[in-house]
Amino acid sequence: MKKIKKRIIILVHVVTRRVIAVLDFPNDIDDFITYANGIRNSMAASPFFAGLTAEIAALLADIGTLQTSHNGLQSNPPTTTTAERDADLVTVQNDLRGLKMEVQALADVAPADAETIITAAGMKVKKQGAINKQDFIVKDGKVSGSVRLIAKGSTVARSAHDWAQSPDGTNWTPVTPTLKADTEVSGLTPGSIWDFRHRYILKDGATDWLEINDWVIR
Repeated sequence: MKKIKKRIIILVHVVTRRVIAVLDFPNDIDDFITYANGIRNSMAASPFFAGLTAEIAALLADIGTLQTSHNGLQSNPPTTTTAERDADLVTVQNDLRGLKMEVQALADVAPADAETIITAAGMKVKKQGAINKQDFIVKDGKVSGSVRLIAKGSTVARSAHDWAQSPDGTNWTPVTPTLKADTEVSGLTPGSIWDFRHRYILKDGATDWLEINDWVIR
C-alpha cells in the first residue's frame, strides 16, 4: 500500500509595530528656538526630505520671525509684546507639528527604515510598551475627526476616569473626566496623529498617568 506523505504548513503572522515620531518642545524660549533650528538643519541636510523644501524653508523663516520678536521683547524698552512673541511661537510649533506629520507619513511607507527616517529629522522615536497591554485603548469614533477612549474599570469602588490629549506627546490638554470607563473626543483633523492618556480618579486623589496611546485620526 502506497504511503501518503502529509505536509504540515505552519503560517506565521508577523506583526510589525508602527514606529512613531515624537516632538519634545522645551519650555524655555531660547531652548525651543535652538530645538526648532536643530530640526530644520537636520531635515535640510537629509535626502529623505528632499520633497519638503518649501516646508523646511517656511520653518526657517518663521523661526527668524520668532527670534526677532523674542529679542524685541527683551530689549529695553521692549519693541514687541508678549502676545506678538507668543503668536510667533505658536506658528513655529505648528510648523513643526506639520513636519512631524510629513515625517510620519514617510516612515509609514518605509517601515524597515522608519526609525532612521525619524531620527534623521531630528525627532525622537516614541517608546513602545508591551504589545498585549490593553488597560487603555483608542478606537475610531462615530464620525470623522473623532475617537473613542476606553479604559478597563478600576477594581476600587467609586472611581472615575481622567483623560488627556496631545498633538505631540508633550503638550497635553485635559479631556472632561467621566464616571464611565469610556469617552469620545471630536473635532480633530483627519490624517493627524494624536496621543491620548488615561488615569483613575480615586477617593484619595488621581493615580499617575498609566499609559499613552497614539492614533491616526480618520
